[in-house]
Amino acid sequence: MYGWRSQVGIVVPAENTVIEPELSHLAPEGVSFHFTRLMPARAATPGAVPENVAEAVLAFQQSGVDAILYASMASSLVAADAWERQVKAQTGVPVATASTALKEALRTLGVRSVALVSHYTPELFQRVDRWFQANGFRVVAAESANVADQRQVNRIPTEEVYRLARKADTPEADAVCLLATDLRTFPILEQMETDLGKPVIASNQTLLWKALGMAGIRAGIRGYGSLLSGQPAPGATRR
Repeated sequence: MYGWRSQVGIVVPAENTVIEPELSHLAPEGVSFHFTRLMPARAATPGAVPENVAEAVLAFQQSGVDAILYASMASSLVAADAWERQVKAQTGVPVATASTALKEALRTLGVRSVALVSHYTPELFQRVDRWFQANGFRVVAAESANVADQRQVNRIPTEEVYRLARKADTPEADAVCLLATDLRTFPILEQMETDLGKPVIASNQTLLWKALGMAGIRAGIRGYGSLLSGQPAPGATRR
């Protein structure tokens, strides 16, 4: 049986071609990831989970997965906790969003101030900044590739992400956050932590960490940052 330790359903925006290969590549033995894609839909509240996610969640309930993750950072910034409670009450399946995974990862590492890197436009970055502040984190710097076309985000070179992170980093930042689940980050996480001397947290990294935590699995995946390896990063204060 595939996924004899845990089967995880992941709801992904249609244009995202990054998270599936990144998570599948690092799936521990006995853990399987199952993806369903969504066409773009307008949320009732900007930044909230779109209504068409509900159908995908019900489909995963029928398949009997052990957990469900909603893998869109930008559209899970509003009322994610309430949405998660509602879905779990309706389906009985544990559920988490990208923003919840990020929040819990930062708190686990004892991070209070962050430097941000993404492809987001200035308008979306304002929404992101408000979310960090509302959850008790201070944004001390931000850099963006400023790519508005979602279909082009997966084409941003990892070298550019690395350079943006070096530019955004500041001594005031406890960690550097690489935001967006369609931004390629896995090949540079370990090297970036070594070079910056502090934790580097990426959206897909936190989703993998959260999925394994929901399944009660401590994989100790090395080579993709201290969050997944379980080893302290330079400057980290892990809880």
